[in-house]
Amino acid sequence: MVTAIECINAAGVAIPPLIIFKAQHTNTAWVPAHTSRDWRFSTSNSGWTSDSHAYEWLTTVFEPETRPEHPEARRLLIMDGHGSHITANVIAHCMEHAIDLLILPPHCSHVLQPLDVSVFSPLKRALAAETDSVARLDAGRVARVEWTRMYIRAREKAFTASNIRSGWRSTGLEPLSPIVVLDKHLPASAPAPSPPRTPPDPASLDLTLLDSSPPDGTELRQATALFDSELKKPGALISPAKRFGERMTRILQTTQSENAMLRRELAEAHALLRSRKSRKKGKRVALQGKFVFSTQEVLEIARQAELDSAAKRGRKRARTAAIDVELGVGEDEVLEAACSDSESDCIIVAGSKTF
Repeated sequence: MVTAIECINAAGVAIPPLIIFKAQHTNTAWVPAHTSRDWRFSTSNSGWTSDSHAYEWLTTVFEPETRPEHPEARRLLIMDGHGSHITANVIAHCMEHAIDLLILPPHCSHVLQPLDVSVFSPLKRALAAETDSVARLDAGRVARVEWTRMYIRAREKAFTASNIRSGWRSTGLEPLSPIVVLDKHLPASAPAPSPPRTPPDPASLDLTLLDSSPPDGTELRQATALFDSELKKPGALISPAKRFGERMTRILQTTQSENAMLRRELAEAHALLRSRKSRKKGKRVALQGKFVFSTQEVLEIARQAELDSAAKRGRKRARTAAIDVELGVGEDEVLEAACSDSESDCIIVAGSKTF
């Protein structure tokens, strides 16, 4: 389970998201190097947002990213009625920073929230296309770093300026027009009765051998033999023979398309395996007093961890070379196991500074 907190404005711009993974600590391997530096990452035991995450998003993402030049200028923040949006800390922070908080009525986000109306739908379609391509190759799992890459690509397709502005117009919020929403809920007129339809005559249908879909190998060979015999006859082709030709042509095109898709899926599977083999193990990040990290912070911590790990291995090799003792096979295996880096290693950074 992964949660993404998104926010857009009426000018067609989206501020950086906050991605929440289901885990205890954020892992540096989950953040691709090409991720935008202003994205934020966090974790929770369930993968869902919480009161703490909503407050951290408000204070570390929304408020700095939308801060006006004039300190007395007011901002309007529209959110749904989720419990994490209306805690005492959230309301107090909005009051201190001239943020007007508007909570949408219950069960109305599908018609009043611009993200739900015109942005999340194309985002889900784009993300589904990304995840389906991987699921066809490996139905067992999708690595978090792969999901992050897919979300970056899907977000670029869905969070366009036109989609965002369309959401504000369709909800009647910008420009302000309540009639846009009210027109969608007017009572619908009763449909006009349709004239009775006469069912087709089954006897007039040409139920030939190739009407099966798709034909198996035996049926296809019989159809081919029949079609070849008709081609050898003098005179024009009869109507069933023409249907045989048209049908086998379509079968050939379908087979070629399926082969092309299989070749593409095979190439994608090989690329996915190569990507997973070359992927580096990450380090979990636990910063005292902080649980939301920007992309820049995660990459800097990962870089420093690699330098510290390399220096640590160098010191251990130097100490091992200085010991003039013959080791047994069992002892050597224990030392290698103790010196190896684990994906579950956790970086604990001292300090209580929060942002």
